[in-house]
Amino acid sequence: MNLEPPLRVNIMNRLTCVFLILLRLAIGWHFLFEGLEKIHSDNWTSAGYLREASGPLAEHFRDLAGDPVLDRMTPLPLAAGEDPAQVPPHRRMPRQLQREWQQFYERFVQYYQLNDEQQEAARRTFEQRQDQTALWLLQGKKQVKRSSAWGPTVDREMTTPERLQEYRDKLQTARKVQDEELSRFGADVNAKLKTAKTDAARVRSELNADLNDQTNEMVKALRAAAKVEQVKDKEPLPYAVESSWRDWGMLQWSDAIVKYGLVAVGICLLIGLLTRSACVAGASFLLLFYLAMPPLLGMPDNPKAEGHYLFINKNIIEMLALLTLATTRSGRWVGLDGLLQFARPSVWRTEPEPESRPVPVDLGAATPRPDLEKPEPLTAVAASADNGASDDRPLEDRS
Repeated sequence: MNLEPPLRVNIMNRLTCVFLILLRLAIGWHFLFEGLEKIHSDNWTSAGYLREASGPLAEHFRDLAGDPVLDRMTPLPLAAGEDPAQVPPHRRMPRQLQREWQQFYERFVQYYQLNDEQQEAARRTFEQRQDQTALWLLQGKKQVKRSSAWGPTVDREMTTPERLQEYRDKLQTARKVQDEELSRFGADVNAKLKTAKTDAARVRSELNADLNDQTNEMVKALRAAAKVEQVKDKEPLPYAVESSWRDWGMLQWSDAIVKYGLVAVGICLLIGLLTRSACVAGASFLLLFYLAMPPLLGMPDNPKAEGHYLFINKNIIEMLALLTLATTRSGRWVGLDGLLQFARPSVWRTEPEPESRPVPVDLGAATPRPDLEKPEPLTAVAASADNGASDDRPLEDRS
């Protein structure tokens, strides 16, 4: 069927609008589902993704993620001139670990509704456990298995500060291989990078397990001191880290912005509300995800990505799609933006266009045209009886 050119163009324009709306709805659903999945997850955090960051901005993303092992196991330094023997060990507790324990202690007292005697016993026990954990962080020793120079693993006694330093060294080795050697030698050092990351992860797991043992001992000691086993109709209070938004760090704020920002962008795209702003906000999220782990030449692949990419990945493609939608009026075609445009006062206060009137022409003021010759006056000629029929001259000579 052959269509006239204007009709064909009109159909193509309508199809373009339809597919742009479908693209907006698809991206909006993707954002909404991703955000809700992260909100409903009890332990989701972007720390793991940020710690694996690569590329030019990797150091900034790693600083944002922090390291829970180092933050919770590095004792506070002494002030200038302080004598370590005169400082109670619990004052050297790492700030983050002490805050987590204190929050649990306050919930413990409120949950079991301890009386004054129970509270006093729980307080003394709590301080004792803090002292013991601080001493373990400062002087604790443990037999750990480590590889020897000749091959097989051997048992080696190491202090907690030595194990923490070992963890720092292995992290530094892995980052040096990733940031420096991998970009120069490519796939030849992939095995070395994998080994370095595995070693750091093993030491991290050991330290985390030992710290969890210290926390469990604190919980058991509190229950025994307060004699809460005799309290009926009360399930054991589990240890959980619950921090108020006032105590959030940069990572917690970043996680909250990502989770609720994805939901907000998804809802706006689905209902067509503030569509252009939502497109720009969604594109900004995707750009940050891209910069955290860009698929550059010589950089390690994203372990959670399906397939392989070079320079361009799905984040960049979806970002460009959102920026394209930001240049259209898809929210007005199908969405609440089509209703919001009538709320603008400029739509209702439109001034009527002035009526067009003919411009008067002054005929009396016409300027004479000297270039036009004045026609000669006509002279009357008497007609002959035969009306010139007897004249034999040519017609041009009869005048």
